[in-house]
Amino acid sequence: MIKIFGVGNSFTEDAHTWLKQICADAGIEVKLVCPFIGGHTLKRHMDKIESNAADYDLIIDGHNTGKKVTFMEALEMEEWDIVTFNQGSVQCGRPFTYYPYINQLYDIILKQSPNAKFYIYQTWAYESDATHPYFPVYNSDQREMYIRARDCYKMASKLINAPIIPVGDVIQHIRETVPEFDYKNGGMSLNRDGYHLTEIYGRYAAGLTFYRSLFNGDVINNKFLPFKGEEVADKGIIEKIKNAVLDIVDQPLEEDDL
Repeated sequence: MIKIFGVGNSFTEDAHTWLKQICADAGIEVKLVCPFIGGHTLKRHMDKIESNAADYDLIIDGHNTGKKVTFMEALEMEEWDIVTFNQGSVQCGRPFTYYPYINQLYDIILKQSPNAKFYIYQTWAYESDATHPYFPVYNSDQREMYIRARDCYKMASKLINAPIIPVGDVIQHIRETVPEFDYKNGGMSLNRDGYHLTEIYGRYAAGLTFYRSLFNGDVINNKFLPFKGEEVADKGIIEKIKNAVLDIVDQPLEEDDL
């Protein structure tokens, strides 16, 4: 079993929702743990560690257990193989919000799990018409938010020498190249509320990006299909998402491509 610890917030939960099932289809057993407080930033994680507050919902394998824990209680559940960091979405494009907090968190986790491999989980920009109160920080412009967040996550990867899981690039690439998700021209949104990912296609794209980035997984032949109630994903759309994930993870975007 590969044990994965996510330091983040609800966007971490989005990425974890289908990851276990995607991995299981390939015969990879994972355990996913995320101490969850919605919107939490790297700084707020450090504040909670210092106060030792049991304010976190314990999310395991993408599902809320209903148990409240401290950050350290969640961290000490296992010795982790993989650890991911993502910033709160309202701060993801603001470089001053990363340091020194990501380094402090890295040091705490490395001490507990000295053999862990660390990754930066790049999150996405809000939908073009999002009503999130902090969207004006990015001039309510999806592409501006995407570029600024991307630059900050690249900076964070250098701060702790960790590779990037490019979910933000994948989401933007799908928005701009897959007609079914051309939202401005009547296509589907990849966000269910303007910022969190949709339960079927958005969360699947995030999970598949993790799968390819962490395990070099065989994306094309993975047979898992996400669902919501009786609604199952369209296989044709899933194939387009698979190709988008391969495009981005296997050939990372350069600045000239943006």
